[in-house]
Amino acid sequence: MALQTLTFPVESSLGVRLNHSLLTQETASDRLLILLPGRGYTLDFPLFYNLRRAALGLGWDVLNVQYGFQVAGVELEAAHTPQLVEEVMSGVRPALERGYKRVCIAGKSLGTPLAAEVARSIQDAQVSLILLTPIGGAVQGLGNIPTLALVGTADALYSAHEVQAFTGHPTVTWRVYEGLNHSLEVKGDWRASLHVLTTIIDTCESFLKSPHQSV
Repeated sequence: MALQTLTFPVESSLGVRLNHSLLTQETASDRLLILLPGRGYTLDFPLFYNLRRAALGLGWDVLNVQYGFQVAGVELEAAHTPQLVEEVMSGVRPALERGYKRVCIAGKSLGTPLAAEVARSIQDAQVSLILLTPIGGAVQGLGNIPTLALVGTADALYSAHEVQAFTGHPTVTWRVYEGLNHSLEVKGDWRASLHVLTTIIDTCESFLKSPHQSV
C-alpha cells in the first residue's frame, strides 16, 4: 500500500505552525476519516495509531489534525477555544475540497465536541462520528448523524444514565467497556489494555465498513 502525504500548514495564534497532514491512498478514495485528538491524548497514542492503520487498510484517506496549544506546549485555556475551532476547520476545509462522498470524524475527549461541530458543518457528504470518551454533551443534538460512542465504566466522566437514554436510538450506538478508564485502558494492566484495544478497533473498523456506518 503506497500512501502519499499532503500537508496543510496553518499559523496558530500561539506563534507556532500547524501541519495538518492528509494521508491519501495510491488510488483516489471517496472516503475520509478525520482524527481530532484529546487534550493529552495525541494522535500518536494507541487508539488513534491503530484506528488510522485500520482506516487506511480499508481504503480511507486519513486527516490528522493538530492543535496549537499542544504544538506550543502550553495549557489549554478558555480563551483559546475560538482559535482551536478555527485551527480544526483550517485543516478540514482543504481536505473536504477534494470531494469525498463519505466523511467520518473521530474525536477523543476534547476532540468529541469539536468532531460533532465539524460533522454538523458538512453538507455535501455522508457524515458519521466516532466519539471516544465523549465529553460536554457531544452526543446530544446530532440529529440523524450515525454515531458510535465508546466509554469505559472506570472513566470518571462515565454516565450510565446518559448511555441508557440512548437505548433504541436509531443512529447513536454506545459501546460501554467494563473497567476501562478515560484512556480506554485497564489501569495498571498493559496486557488487558492491549487485549481490549483489539476489541475497540474491531468495533470501529466494523463501523467504518458498514454502508450505513452503524454497528
